[in-house]
Amino acid sequence: MSGKASEQEISQSVLDFVKDGAYPDSELIVASGFPISILSKELELISKAREQVEAEISFLSRENNFDADGWISQAKQLHADIERSRVTAREIVEQHEKTNPLQLRVEDASAKVDLIETEIAFNQAVASALKEVQSLCGQLDEGRTALDEGRIMPAIEILEATEQAITQSSHFSNTNVLHILLESVAGLRKDVMEAVRNRWNKQLNIDKTEGKMVVSDNDGDSLEETIVALTRLQMFSATRDLFQKDAMSSIVDPILLPAVPEYSHGLRISGSSIHLEPQPSTASVSELLDRIVNVLGFMRQSLPPSIADSFSDIFIPNLSSKIIEFWLSPAIPTELEGLKQFEENLDHVLEFTKTVENYGWHGQEELVSWINHAPRLWLARRRVDSLDQVRKILAASQGITEQVERVEVEKVSESDGALLENATSDDWDAGWDDDNDDGSKEKQAGIKEDEEDVSAWGLDDDTEEHNTQVKQTTDDDDEGDAWGWGDDDEEQPTDNSQPKASVATKTVNGKGAAQHASPREVILREKYTITDIPNSILGVVRQQVKDSEVISQPVHSHSRIISSGTGLLALPTLILAMFKATASTFYGLKLSSGQMYLYNDSLYLADQVRNIMEEHQLTRLQTDIDALEKFGKFAYSKEMQTQRTIVTDLLDGAQGFSQCSEQPFLGECENAIGATVDRIRDVFREWQPILSHSALLQSIGSLVSTMISKIIIEIEDLGDISEPQSQRLVSFCNQVTQLEDLFIPEALDNTERLPMTAVYVRNWLKFQYLVNILESSLADIKFLWVEGELRLEFSPEEVVDLIEALFAESDYRRKAIADIRRASRGQ
Repeated sequence: MSGKASEQEISQSVLDFVKDGAYPDSELIVASGFPISILSKELELISKAREQVEAEISFLSRENNFDADGWISQAKQLHADIERSRVTAREIVEQHEKTNPLQLRVEDASAKVDLIETEIAFNQAVASALKEVQSLCGQLDEGRTALDEGRIMPAIEILEATEQAITQSSHFSNTNVLHILLESVAGLRKDVMEAVRNRWNKQLNIDKTEGKMVVSDNDGDSLEETIVALTRLQMFSATRDLFQKDAMSSIVDPILLPAVPEYSHGLRISGSSIHLEPQPSTASVSELLDRIVNVLGFMRQSLPPSIADSFSDIFIPNLSSKIIEFWLSPAIPTELEGLKQFEENLDHVLEFTKTVENYGWHGQEELVSWINHAPRLWLARRRVDSLDQVRKILAASQGITEQVERVEVEKVSESDGALLENATSDDWDAGWDDDNDDGSKEKQAGIKEDEEDVSAWGLDDDTEEHNTQVKQTTDDDDEGDAWGWGDDDEEQPTDNSQPKASVATKTVNGKGAAQHASPREVILREKYTITDIPNSILGVVRQQVKDSEVISQPVHSHSRIISSGTGLLALPTLILAMFKATASTFYGLKLSSGQMYLYNDSLYLADQVRNIMEEHQLTRLQTDIDALEKFGKFAYSKEMQTQRTIVTDLLDGAQGFSQCSEQPFLGECENAIGATVDRIRDVFREWQPILSHSALLQSIGSLVSTMISKIIIEIEDLGDISEPQSQRLVSFCNQVTQLEDLFIPEALDNTERLPMTAVYVRNWLKFQYLVNILESSLADIKFLWVEGELRLEFSPEEVVDLIEALFAESDYRRKAIADIRRASRGQ
C-alpha cells in the first residue's frame, strides 16, 4: 500500500471542504502537502462547482414565483388610508385649538370670583379683629384707670381677663397685633406689680439707715388685701422672703452685731414700730435673747399669719445659727469661774426656745441641740483653747533661758560607796552628794563602743541592771529610765547626769566587784539649761488637771457640764502632742542650737509631767511621758547626726592621709585636722551653757570618737607608711589629743582635776596606742603586745598590718609578727 495520496484525492478533498466544509477522512490526505502542479486543476474544479450552485439557485427561484403586483396595490391603498387619517387628525387639532381661549376665559372668571370671596372674608375677619382689639384696648385702659385710682384688685382682675382673652383668641395668632397687645399687657402688669410693691413697702416699711421697722395700713388699704394682690400676681413668696431677709439684715443683725463681740443695739417698740438705738452697748447673752424675743413677739403680733407662719422655714433657723455662732459659742468659758454664768446662759437659751415654740414657730432645734451638747462643746472649747495656748507660748517665747537642777537618789552598795570615796582624789565627785559628804563620782573606764552615747533611749535597762547587779525600787527604775542610763543607742546621751555609781563595781581593774552589806543612798545633782517654754506648757497641763478635780467637787454637782470633767484629763495628751508637733520648727528657727534646747526642754517637761502623774495618780500620762522623752532624744539624735556628718566631711579633706608628708597633700591634711578640731571646740563652747556637764562631755566624746575612729581606720588602711609620714601622722594625732582638755570634770574644791577622756571617748585608749605604735620600734610594739595591754585595744591582724606598713621586710619583722601571733594564740 502506497504511503502517499494521489493528486486526484487531494483535489477532491479540497473541493469537498470548499463546497460542504467536510474534512478528509484519510490520514494520508491529511498528512500530504498541496502540490503547486494541481493548482490550476483545483481552480477549474471549484469554478465548475460554483456554476452548478448558481444553476440550482436559478432553478429554484423560477419554481417559487409569487404575485408582486398585488402586494404593491395593497401598499398604495394603505398609504392612501394613512393620508386620510392624518388629515382628520389635523382637523381635530384645529378644532381643539379654537376652544382654548374659551377655557382660559372660564378659568380667569373663576379665579376672580374666588379672590372677591377671599377679600370679603378677610375684610370681615379684620373688622372682627379690630373690634376685639378695640375691646381689649378698652379693657387695658380701664385697668390703668383703676390702677391710677388705687383700685388694685379691679386692675388685677382686668389684667387677668385681658391676658386670658388674648391667649384664647384665634384672631391674633402669628400677627404683629398680638405682640403689640402682649407688650401693652406686660406694661400694665409691670405697673400693677410696682403699685402693689409700693403698697407693701409702705405697709411694711424697713429703714436700714435709721434702723426701724413700721407695720401700718396705708389710706385704709389693708395688708391682707396687699397679700392677696401679691398672691394673684405670683409675687408673694418672693416678696415675703425678701422681707424676712431685710428684717434679718436691718433689725436682727444690728441686735446681734457679729462684728463687735458682746455689743448689741438696743431697741424700742412703740405701737406698730420698732426703733433701734443708734449706738451699740454692752449686753449679756440673756439681754440679747430678751431683745430678740421682743422683736419676734412684735412680728408675731403685727404681721398677718400668712407672713409670720413662714418664719419657721428660713428666719428662725437662720436666727438660731447666728445666735450660736456670734454669742453662745464665744460665751463658752475657758475658766471654771465662768461656769455659773454659762449655766445661766443655757437656762436663758432654753427659755428662748420655749418662747419661740409658744409663738407657733419651729426651726429652733439647733439651739436645743446646742444646749444638749453643752458639755461636749465646753470640752471642745477647752481643747481648742489649750492647743491655742501652746501655739501662743511657742510663738511668743523670746528664748529666755534658765538653769534647772536635776536631782536623783540612787542606792549603791558599801563597796561602791568606798570606791566613790576613794575616787575623790581624782575629782570624780563633781555633781554628786550622799548622806555623809558632798558626794563622789565614779570612774567608768570600760564603756563599750556601742554603749557610749546611747543610754538616753531606755532600750537596754534589763541588761544594765543585770551587769550592775543593783536592785532598785520601782520608782528608782522609773527615774533611771528617765535619765536614760543603761540604754544602747549611739544617738543619745546620758540624760543630764554622770554614769551610775554602780557601774564602778565592774570597771575596777577590768574585773567585777561583788556587792556586800546594805546599799546606801547617793544623791546625784546636775544643772542644765532650759527655755521658758516647758514651764509655760506645764502651766497649761496643770490647769486641766486642777480644773478636773475642782469640777468634781459638790459645788458643781448640779452643773450640766460635770460629765465633761473627766474629759479634761485627756487634754494633757493633746497639749503635749501639740508641743511635739510644732516645737521642732520653732526651736530650729528661733534658737541657736535649738535641737539641744529642745532635748533639754523635752526631758525636763517629761520629768515634771511624771511628777504630776504621780501626784494625781494619772497613769494614762505614762505613754505621753515616754513619747515626750523619745521626742527629746530624737532631737538630740538629729543634732548629733548633723554634727557627726560635719566632722566626717571636714576629715574627708585629708583624703585618707595618703602622702601626708608631701605638699600639697600635707597642707590639705593640716587644714582638715585643724578644721575638725576647731569645729569640735566650737561645738563644745556652743553646747556648754546648754547641756549638763556630763551630757556635754558625753556628746563631745561621741564627736571625738567619730573623728578618731575615722582617723584610725584611714591610718590602718595605709599600705605603706614611711618615716616622714609616720612623724606627720603622730603630729596630727597629737593635735587631736589636745582635745583632752575638754574632758576635765567639774570640781567643788581646788583639788587637781584629771581628764576623763577615756570615760567619754570609747576608743580613746586605742587612739593613744596607735600614736605609740606610729613612733615606737619593733621591740617596743612587741613589748606592748606581750607585756602591756595593747592586745586589749587592737586585734593581732590590726597590729600586724601596722607593722607591715611601718617596717620594711626583715628577719626582725617576721620574728616580731610571729611572736605577736603566738602570744595571741596563747591567751
